[in-house]
Amino acid sequence: MSKAITQTYFSIKLGKTLTFIWSSTPDTPLKGSVDLKIRQIPELLLIAKNMGCQIQNGRITIPDLDIYNRLLIYACVRISLRNKGKIRDLAKLVFELSNLDAHYWASRFRELWWRYEKYRLLLSIAKAFKLFFGLE
Repeated sequence: MSKAITQTYFSIKLGKTLTFIWSSTPDTPLKGSVDLKIRQIPELLLIAKNMGCQIQNGRITIPDLDIYNRLLIYACVRISLRNKGKIRDLAKLVFELSNLDAHYWASRFRELWWRYEKYRLLLSIAKAFKLFFGLE
């Protein structure tokens, strides 16, 4: 009996809305494969390139879960920041987070998104993240 091995892909579909997808079929994701839909963040492309991601065909292809988690955190928290200095601090922090911290915070954002599918409800977690890491 042979087991089929499926590859998990992490990607962000670009457009007016960024769609974070964690799936074995990124071109036709299931509802449960979508981790976040959020308005476009222009500097996310630069941050993704700096983390080793490939950008092609309207999609950011992310090499592993750790980088995916960091980009998800950045997107969730970035929308609530206005101060350019704090935005720079967030970008630096996302690079410096431990793998465990990145996994924890990304999981919190993902779980709320899966439950409610509304960004507004993620703002309380974004605020907790900002307070915990001194971005408020």
